[in-house]
Amino acid sequence: MAQRRAAFLRTTAFRQTLLSAALFALSSFVILGFVYAASAGMVLRRADAVVGDEVEALDDRFQAGGIDAVRLYILQRTVGGSTDYLYLLIHPSGRTLGNLTFLPAVQPDEDGRVQFTYRRPPAGGPDEDSEKEDRIVRGQIVELPSGYRLFIGLDVDDETRLISRMLNTILAASALALALGVAAGIFVSRRFVRRLDKINNVARRVRAGDLQPRAPRNYTGDELDELSENFNNMLDRVEALMHRMRHTGDSIAHDLRTPLTRMRNRLDEALREDGDLDAREQALERAIADTDELLGIFNAILSLSRLEAGESRASIVRLDPADIAADLAELYEPVCEDDGLSFNSEIQPGLAMLGDRGLLSQALANILDNAVKYTPAGGAVTLRLRQTGEGMIEFSVTDTGPGIPDVDRDRVVQRFVRLDNSRSKPGSGLGLSLVQAIADVHNGKFELCEGPGVVDGGHGPGLRASLCFPKAPPEKG
Repeated sequence: MAQRRAAFLRTTAFRQTLLSAALFALSSFVILGFVYAASAGMVLRRADAVVGDEVEALDDRFQAGGIDAVRLYILQRTVGGSTDYLYLLIHPSGRTLGNLTFLPAVQPDEDGRVQFTYRRPPAGGPDEDSEKEDRIVRGQIVELPSGYRLFIGLDVDDETRLISRMLNTILAASALALALGVAAGIFVSRRFVRRLDKINNVARRVRAGDLQPRAPRNYTGDELDELSENFNNMLDRVEALMHRMRHTGDSIAHDLRTPLTRMRNRLDEALREDGDLDAREQALERAIADTDELLGIFNAILSLSRLEAGESRASIVRLDPADIAADLAELYEPVCEDDGLSFNSEIQPGLAMLGDRGLLSQALANILDNAVKYTPAGGAVTLRLRQTGEGMIEFSVTDTGPGIPDVDRDRVVQRFVRLDNSRSKPGSGLGLSLVQAIADVHNGKFELCEGPGVVDGGHGPGLRASLCFPKAPPEKG
């Protein structure tokens, strides 16, 4: 439990929230401190201004009537004892006059202003000493001729107490803000950690080999919900890859077993003592053909692996796709004629794209091979190159063969997938996988859809295979 609590306190969420709370409390303290300083300064400036006015008034009386006029003014101002002004006139001999009993030994500032604590007499009279209270006075000492000293002050105790309460409030508010911030940090961090723990638990189960669990989502669109979505998508991808690997392994074993068995039987036949030389040579030639078939399968697998690893991206250059389409049209037109097929090509010139010429040729060749292989005699194959309305460059091969059902079109681009009606045809089930990988390398899109239907006595709905690629940006200069 203690380790769990210590781990919680070390979480980034808690530290970030605590830091935010501390910054908020500090900013609140600074702002309220500025308000306190401004209020305290205003009180002092007001007291100094009022005392300054009173000093000028007494100075005018002294200039007009001398020290006697000052005494009279002080007596008039202190009669009744209800004024906030405090006066003390000190005779050179030490006698005093005013509502202050003495002047403390305080050092005045450069303007002669002093601030000290005095004891105000009780409201009921001077005999009630127990009820006297300490109060703060701020004033100014004035040196008069003939050795007289005059103090004029203003009681600022109420304002000072108000400022003090304001300071205490500021400190309390800052402490409260910090405490609430910490509490909010604990609350938010615990929720954050609980959600993160669920994701970590899923990761641990996946690491242990269980690919079924998925990270929980609350569908709020926040960071953790987005992380859970990406994590689940990654697990879906991993699970699909694992399933594909198992399927690939089974398919490799199935597809390699036939040529290997055939090769063994032919080699065994060639070793028979009663076989003549011609029969042995024919058996060895067929075994070599089987070996070539196996090598072709392995080479296709290696090509797929290199493409999926991105090894061919470095050879992508600016090229004219019309050259590739024209070369393939020239190559496959006689092939189609030999198989009794009609071949047409429609090639739009003046286009430009970024690609690997060899890979693009291989992809189109694989598509054309399938079209020729599965289109019955009397059918038609068409190769097109055009720019689509969306500004993409599209290669397409259309045939009038049996086509591919909708439910199987996503499957046939996977490794070693061969439909039932193609088992009698030669092949490894890797051709369309290579086309899909080449499309991915070029940031393109490979699609299979229904063809033009029965044409000139064709034998099926046909198939249209298209490869779409982005146009190349304009050349600079």
